[in-house]
Amino acid sequence: MLSYNRPLRVVINALSLATVARCASFDCSSFGQSVDLSSYNATILNSTHYAAGELNESGTVNAVPFCEVYSSVSYGTNDTIIFALWLPDEQYSSRFMAVGNGGQAGFIAYNDMMEELNSGLGFAVAGGNAGHLASDNEAGTGLGLGAPGVYQSFLHDEDQVKAWLHNAISLITPLAKELIKIAYGDQPEHSYYRGCSAGGAQGFSLAEFHPDLFDGVIAGCPSNWFTRLILGFLWNSQQANTNATFLSDSVLEFIQASVIRECDLIDGVADNLVENPLACPFNITSLACSEGSSPGNATCLTPDQLSAVKAIYQGPVRSGDPNKSIWPGVALGSEAGWSLPTVQGLLSHVFAVPLLQNLVYDDLEYDPATFNWGSDVEVVEERAGGLINSIKTDLSSFRDRGGKMIVFAGWADPNISPEWSIQHVEAITQDTIGPGTTIAENDFVKLVMVPGGGHCGANIAKYPYVPAHYDFSTAMVDWIEKGQEPVEGIKSWGPTNGDERTRKLCTWPQGAKLKEGGDVDDWESYTCE
Repeated sequence: MLSYNRPLRVVINALSLATVARCASFDCSSFGQSVDLSSYNATILNSTHYAAGELNESGTVNAVPFCEVYSSVSYGTNDTIIFALWLPDEQYSSRFMAVGNGGQAGFIAYNDMMEELNSGLGFAVAGGNAGHLASDNEAGTGLGLGAPGVYQSFLHDEDQVKAWLHNAISLITPLAKELIKIAYGDQPEHSYYRGCSAGGAQGFSLAEFHPDLFDGVIAGCPSNWFTRLILGFLWNSQQANTNATFLSDSVLEFIQASVIRECDLIDGVADNLVENPLACPFNITSLACSEGSSPGNATCLTPDQLSAVKAIYQGPVRSGDPNKSIWPGVALGSEAGWSLPTVQGLLSHVFAVPLLQNLVYDDLEYDPATFNWGSDVEVVEERAGGLINSIKTDLSSFRDRGGKMIVFAGWADPNISPEWSIQHVEAITQDTIGPGTTIAENDFVKLVMVPGGGHCGANIAKYPYVPAHYDFSTAMVDWIEKGQEPVEGIKSWGPTNGDERTRKLCTWPQGAKLKEGGDVDDWESYTCE
């Protein structure tokens, strides 16, 4: 094994197979050594075989034996992307799955690779580091994240910046398919991609810039308007950073409990979450402290705290024009998750400020407190938008070749606004299919809004009873290979508290409705309406 590969790890339903599963007939130890890959600007670094149960990724072991092949692909002027390809010895069904990256990347998402390898869908699986190393850009976190005043080398290399969110997956996919052909005799019949957060942005980049590479793209909690996302992080950090506006954990939990108490039963199910926050009539001013009451016991909010909460719900707006939205805010029911990313300003600290200092202004002493919420918005777009955004709404090239997308977002995501996903899919529907077409009528993009869902899964510790794993891969394979749109619902399972609870996820604007006499914790007891 290469010494620099495994340390890059971070912790961020079987289907009746449509094709006959194959068994590998190649020698893993010598795989690809005699193959000329110069046309791909690539080199095979090494290969290692793992028997079933031999590789453990954060507590999950491989269910099938496979050959792990590490390769490098040169790009740009002097840059390299490292990726791993997992070739199963058995149960391969001529399907390829690439997984994306979270955050600022620089690592291989081995956990996601393991999930897809073990899915029972017969995938050969690939994942890369997006063209740079986290260890070269971290600020002592071990996660490849920046910090104010820290030089991040990849943000000063235009090729590496474009690889991060636009091109990384397209750089490794042609070679991955060729290696699959070498291993099994043919290239995969079907190719899929799954990513969340920055990986969701990579998914939209595939549909926009590389529409011929994948049949199906799963893009979760997408950060594809990255310039506006970081401004949302900056905005939120400025709202509750004074003694008067500070929102303690107990205050945030009080707000969330108040929201759930008022809106839990709108869907007719007492499950301690809000099915659709847009249908929730909760008004934060109902929690205002009355004259003579004390906010010290977290049973009411001061005027300053109310202003801060309203601003976070609203999201950033233009200076002097409160009706001009820059980026949508977070949803009702996400409040208890605001503490670290928003109130303590973590997301601004590791994303917004480093990108402003390194990529936008090229000045490590730039003071984000001086950001002008009018004119500076355009500065960010002009200097960084073309490098890190993928917000084109006419995806005709992807649709015309038969491409499909599943986009999902968690309603309780405290990091990325779930309403952005709705707004963007609505715009894609109008511009790609035609004016007047509704999201429900969209024939190539399906949106799933996850009640109580956090960022790419669980809202950690705040909704421990909400299923945090989603069977989107099965839904996508059924859609591509059988023509079955995922409108009847998708299974979710695996709450972080360990309960054996499943729920049905529906394509927007449908919601899950409990059948009369049904089991609240069984996904088959729900219908999508």
